[in-house]
Amino acid sequence: MTSRPRWPVLIVAGLFTLAFTGRLRAGERITFSEIASVALGRSLPVAVVAPERPSPADVAPVLFVLHGRGRHHRSLLDSAAARSALLAAPFHVVLPQGEDGWYIDSPARPADRYGTYLGEVVAWAGANLPVSRSPARTGIAGWSMGGYGAVRQAQANGGRFGFVASIIGLLDYPRAETLPEGRNYRVAVDRFTADPAVWTRLNPLHDVETLRGARLSLVLATRGFELTMNENFLSALEERGLPARVHRLEGGHEFSLVERALPLVLADAAEFFRGSGSLP
Repeated sequence: MTSRPRWPVLIVAGLFTLAFTGRLRAGERITFSEIASVALGRSLPVAVVAPERPSPADVAPVLFVLHGRGRHHRSLLDSAAARSALLAAPFHVVLPQGEDGWYIDSPARPADRYGTYLGEVVAWAGANLPVSRSPARTGIAGWSMGGYGAVRQAQANGGRFGFVASIIGLLDYPRAETLPEGRNYRVAVDRFTADPAVWTRLNPLHDVETLRGARLSLVLATRGFELTMNENFLSALEERGLPARVHRLEGGHEFSLVERALPLVLADAAEFFRGSGSLP
């Protein structure tokens, strides 16, 4: 986008006056607003978690975290464990509502421009939150559908995100159901079309080179149906000499595993931002 949106901001009321004067109480650090999306032609909600001790705006990091299918922007905040992890993060976390859009501009539904909308979310945060817009201080992560969306958004905007993470994401999808039994996921043809050529274009496995230079963090579930997809993705990274930090957790494709994985990804993001000089 060439210009910053000038939409009304509810979420930061009070934050700028408090940002550099000391600690913020938990209740003041979790705020909600709406983003008026031009791409979708309507507004969608967003949640923001501010760090206890914000950094100066020109170097303050931000991590965008995308929810899974059937979840929403409040899902992590509704979990005591995940909420605690988010409040402990030393950077801003933005939690957008992604509905069931897979965070892509759907080739089957021209009006469903969720990929473009996600770009609007990033621009909105840069315009309305005290955060840096530098790739070295910007990360994107997600779980399940959101893990897919985080990687695809990073690939579609090469170099925009210095840190990219996926928790049990579908990283070899959409694809034909030719994986071992129990390791496939039916393609949402109403979102991705029934054309295998389109699937290839939207499958993160086939565009890993665009992630070169980003810090990658992947969480795999030992019993998740998406495990083979993630292993295929890792093989594609290795073939091109692209490193990734991999966490393997016992469990399946379930929210309880996401709760256990979230602190690992947040710690990886903090390590990356600290290395960029944006965290003490």
